[in-house]
Amino acid sequence: MVSRWWEERSAPQRFDLYTRGTLYSMLAGEPLVALLIASSSEDLGSAAQIAGFVALAAVHAGIGVVVLRGGLAWYLGRGAWPYRWTVALLAVTVCAAAAAVAAFGWSAPPEPGVVSGAVATQFAVIMLSGFTVGALAPRLDSPRLTLIALLFGTVIAGVGYLSDWPRPSAIGTGLAAVFAYLGGWSAFRASVWMLGIVWELDRSRQVQADLAVAEERLRFARDLHDILGRNLSVIAVKSELAAALSRRGRDDAGDEMMAVRDIAQESLREVREVVRGYREVDLTTELAGARSVLRSAGVATRVVGEVSALPPDVQAVLGWVAREGTTNVLRHSSASTCVITVARSDGSVTLTMENDGAREPSGASGSGLSGLAERLSELGGSLTADRLDGDRFRLSAQVPSEVAS
Repeated sequence: MVSRWWEERSAPQRFDLYTRGTLYSMLAGEPLVALLIASSSEDLGSAAQIAGFVALAAVHAGIGVVVLRGGLAWYLGRGAWPYRWTVALLAVTVCAAAAAVAAFGWSAPPEPGVVSGAVATQFAVIMLSGFTVGALAPRLDSPRLTLIALLFGTVIAGVGYLSDWPRPSAIGTGLAAVFAYLGGWSAFRASVWMLGIVWELDRSRQVQADLAVAEERLRFARDLHDILGRNLSVIAVKSELAAALSRRGRDDAGDEMMAVRDIAQESLREVREVVRGYREVDLTTELAGARSVLRSAGVATRVVGEVSALPPDVQAVLGWVAREGTTNVLRHSSASTCVITVARSDGSVTLTMENDGAREPSGASGSGLSGLAERLSELGGSLTADRLDGDRFRLSAQVPSEVAS
């Protein structure tokens, strides 16, 4: 069940889930870090104080996940920034830092290598601020973060320097805070940045596919406009002339209406030719169009096989297969590659389209493949659509090569 659910997700959705899961799990590990800090210190307060610090760290982690989730939605343009939760996160950060001071104190290390209460307190403050910045990563850019990190490190070093800390310990802790701050933020910010790029690329790919389809529709509309525009204008003029002659009692009105009829019939014939050319182009043209449309949508497409010398009926029906298959690749997959193969064997012709990035159908299937199966059956052919291993999908149409002989 889980495997099928995962396969139904597109590549950007999978990357989104993986990135979010990684970031959320990093924030969720904050209580474990708090326990590690408490266990490493030799100056501990009461059990209630330690439990209070760890509990606040857990609350801090939970609110951080909520803020990060809302921040990702804001970064991707899907929602507003969670200001109230941000205020709550900062408030809990201050409370948890105060709990750390109460639990560990601020005594200087009695000798090098000993983790005193002050060291544990500073580690706790660094941890809390680092996880806070991680939750706020979608909002912070590099200049802001660098300034905050330097100020924070200076404050940590300054507090230790003004107390009874040895100077090397104070300065070293301040530098550790700066590097921990920048390193922790970089991991979160880089993941958020990559997630935004992936979704932007996916939107660009969809726009390219929509533009390719729209371009084909515009071409067809342009052909119809060129044919009907002039003829309809002539029909309008001649109809007005016939009406005027009829009001005057002239016999020429009938002749003008017959001319209108002839122009209308000619227009109908030309429209049928345009539609016929659009619906029954040869297979070579359809394959070239499919390759152009798919490549414009970012799908590396390769056509294998020879299509010459095929009967017109076979080319027409396989052209429909290529067109519908191209539409399905654009609408129902996040494909990066597609291979179209035309093969002749044993008195039949087979056209196969195989692509990656196939997604599980999320609703009722359309009528496109059913219509193709009906067209092929009229010529004694067949259609199969199979989902292969992984995310690959194959559409295969077979039709006798001698149907038009």
